[in-house]
Amino acid sequence: MSATQPWNEESEVIVVGYGGAGACTAIAAHDAGARVLILEKQPADTPTRTRHTPSTRLSGGGWFWPENRQDVLTYLEALTTAASEPLTDERKEQLSVFADLLVGNMDWMDRIGFPVSGEESVSALWKDLPGAKVVGGRVYRAEYPELPGSSCCCNVSAPAVEKFKRGPAFFKHISEAVEKRGIPVLWETPAVRLITEQGEVRGVVANRAGKEIRIKARRAVVLTCGGFEYNDWMKENYLRTYPVYFTGNPANTGDGVNMALEAGAALWHMNKASWRTVLKFPELPCAFSTQHHTSSVFVDKRGKRFSSERYKGHSFGYELTNFDCSVNCYPKVPCYWIFDETRRLHSPLVLEAGACNPPGGVMGDIFYLWSQDNQAEIDRGWIMKADTLEELGAKILADPDNQGLMNPAVLAATVRQYNGYCETGEDLDFHKDKNSLQPLAKPPYYAVKLWPGGPNTQGGPKRNTKGQIVHPDNSPIPRLYSAGELGSFYGMLYPVGGGNLAECIAFGRISGANAAAEKLWD
Repeated sequence: MSATQPWNEESEVIVVGYGGAGACTAIAAHDAGARVLILEKQPADTPTRTRHTPSTRLSGGGWFWPENRQDVLTYLEALTTAASEPLTDERKEQLSVFADLLVGNMDWMDRIGFPVSGEESVSALWKDLPGAKVVGGRVYRAEYPELPGSSCCCNVSAPAVEKFKRGPAFFKHISEAVEKRGIPVLWETPAVRLITEQGEVRGVVANRAGKEIRIKARRAVVLTCGGFEYNDWMKENYLRTYPVYFTGNPANTGDGVNMALEAGAALWHMNKASWRTVLKFPELPCAFSTQHHTSSVFVDKRGKRFSSERYKGHSFGYELTNFDCSVNCYPKVPCYWIFDETRRLHSPLVLEAGACNPPGGVMGDIFYLWSQDNQAEIDRGWIMKADTLEELGAKILADPDNQGLMNPAVLAATVRQYNGYCETGEDLDFHKDKNSLQPLAKPPYYAVKLWPGGPNTQGGPKRNTKGQIVHPDNSPIPRLYSAGELGSFYGMLYPVGGGNLAECIAFGRISGANAAAEKLWD
């Protein structure tokens, strides 16, 4: 769209999307001397309703903060080669700059006044995982500890404040830094198109109160509007299986992908995601992250165990994507979480994060408070219950999503074999760690469907090391930048919990500062 038509408003740097990446970008651009305006698709909160739900606010609230540059570079390169992705000269340069940015995150957060957590506020999302250790308020645990450089991995969680914890606590602190700087936010004003002139981005068309408005960006536009977790067409066409459900912001519908494509952007990492298994129910828009640490197994549609339940936390979704031509389906989509009364009574099946963690306890349309003993969810029909494993298998067989593949006798045999491994302390099939081997020995038995999914997609417009969105020939699109999960720098394998927030900080810093350094145009 041409820049020659009249403008309704203007700023110097326009940030499209107010989540963690948008907040960090706006702060960096402001502190570099630019006037900044944030456009946000969702409405602002009210005293009685949480309406603004960026994925950062629904996250675990920790960020990846490596201390040793060489270690993190070694680890990022090892993740690339482990995924059989080419470690080209271009990719080496990208990862080298990314390592520098990640190592610098903590100093920048300290400079903007973000409080650094102490040991008492380290999130249980990380410290209770196998192999984790807590040192000085940080959790050290890599997703791939077997790879070189993995010792760099630590998570720092957002310090809790009254009624705010994890993702809401992180976003409260970072949004307060935005408010302190007086950076304006236009709520309920989604950007719909970029305005260009002779290939250069000049501003955006946004929708406000049902009318299109044209907002001039005298320096640059930065897209920080998330991925395509809630765009069914994009998920079906870009990801490796379908359906896939996510725990992040329901407003993430691929808007930035479409705007960047119209401006001539190259895309990358479109078949990549940060995903595991999730619970998803039609009554609610968001999926739920799982807690599966005692007396439970995962089985495919046939009733067979197929992996260690102590899986890689953000890559397990790839294990579910194998299509079986003999039965014309994905036999692990869904898979089934089988557990007994011991696990039912132990704790909620879901993590107290995302849709189970309303900011300040203020509910909104996407939130649901899970019962402590899972009984309310059994009563809702979300969890199947049976007195015997054979009876449970018959109920799974009757599930339309099972496609008639479950064999109740196979399910019972699978659990008997697993219980035998628990008795000997050695999982001969998938080498689950000894401390996580607890038998399913106390009826009744339960099953719940698990789907591929997780926090977010990683694909979007390709960006360079300056944060600029680029054309297919790698030339930058003038005055157009991005940050966050929209075109994430991560490839197939995700390094450690907190990696997404770390990228929001890292590229929010660089994209915001570089956008602010663009020459003014009239």
